[in-house]
Amino acid sequence: MTNTAKLPLGLLLAVLLVAAPAAADGMLDPSFGNGGLVTTAFPGPFSNDAALSLVMLPDGRAVAAGYTNVNLENTYMAVARYLTTGALDTTFDGDGLVIVPFIFPPPSTDNGSEARAVLLQPDGRLVLVGWAAGGLPNQSVIALARLNADGSLDTSFGTGGRVMTPMQGGATAGLLQPDGRIVAVGQAGSSISAARYNTDGSLDPTFGNGGTLIVPLGGNFEIRDAKLQPDGKLVIAGTTPSSPFLSRDFALVRLLPNGALDTSFSGDGLATADFGGIETGNSVIVLGDGRLVLAGSRGTALPNTVTDFAITRYMPDGSLDTSFGTAGLALLDSGDPEYPEQLIQLFNGNLLVAGSTTNQGALVDFLLARLLPNGILDASFGTGGFLRTDFGGGADGCYAVAIAAPDRILTAGTKGGFPNVDFALARYIATTPAALLTFAVE
Repeated sequence: MTNTAKLPLGLLLAVLLVAAPAAADGMLDPSFGNGGLVTTAFPGPFSNDAALSLVMLPDGRAVAAGYTNVNLENTYMAVARYLTTGALDTTFDGDGLVIVPFIFPPPSTDNGSEARAVLLQPDGRLVLVGWAAGGLPNQSVIALARLNADGSLDTSFGTGGRVMTPMQGGATAGLLQPDGRIVAVGQAGSSISAARYNTDGSLDPTFGNGGTLIVPLGGNFEIRDAKLQPDGKLVIAGTTPSSPFLSRDFALVRLLPNGALDTSFSGDGLATADFGGIETGNSVIVLGDGRLVLAGSRGTALPNTVTDFAITRYMPDGSLDTSFGTAGLALLDSGDPEYPEQLIQLFNGNLLVAGSTTNQGALVDFLLARLLPNGILDASFGTGGFLRTDFGGGADGCYAVAIAAPDRILTAGTKGGFPNVDFALARYIATTPAALLTFAVE
């Protein structure tokens, strides 16, 4: 029998933490919703709803944003705010739900909008970044909306709380700078399109050409994510075409704070990585030491129906970090085709990838995978490093993930199949004994 009474207090705490059961690491949180799961249907007889982005409030409440298709024709930005229990927060617009339409004047009939990112300002207001359609036939524009903490539109922002910038394709990513300015990033054809806004919604003339910019990259370049470095540089993640025909490679682009290409990054501002398959880059994070981690998928056969989670790491100068995974690539196979959407770093340095399992390209279940900082799959998480969640009754897809508490992970996406698709949230208990051990030992 170990005499722990003679151990220093910090070491005793560390021993107790190490000895604690690990079975809870990766299980659904029974204190959230119905056994860890929550679904939300927006008003309408056939609402087709999807949560594409997620942000946590300081008090533990959560905001999910995406779109609702209330009439099977047009989509509108949609936001839901949840209490820590998973119940809708009725102090948010009376029922916890907000729909933000962007209506264009006649003769346009293609009216719709979608929030691809929800950003939390320090004052509690929410900024929605995405696209709206209807200004031109079959085209979309960058669209922003700002909500007050109670869910009402903030009329001090843009026009009546909304901003539209005529840039083809709209925005697929958005971020908030420390000074409060807002950046929206998307693509116009094979070019990067971006806009930066002042806090009142007006374009920032110090960015690009009067607040907007187009960066031609050639080919069928695809933009999926963007992050801000501490030095103000903008990192954009996506996919670039390569040889042979229909092949794809990981791609990162870095811009200077004024929007110009950063030629110190891989020599021309564009870093690509080819691992011999069909690689698509979906989500990027900036580590504290300046390295960049890109998560996406890798397919090995045409058509690109069999894919695995694929994560790679880059040095600050854009070169591949070959100390990560195997020669720079961590390839994760749960036994089914996987498609990732978002990557985050946990408090202890581990990496968490959120996405879905698929069947011939169709969504099936939520899927999480956890990696150690060196890119090795963390087998102590879930089942062999993977955690799969089935909401039942149809196709489920995970699009966003966030740290809800030091030992809680929240995911958001969709449940069901068209025409009845709902917001879907799942919260997990995800213990991090390595992080606790670091803080406990004296």
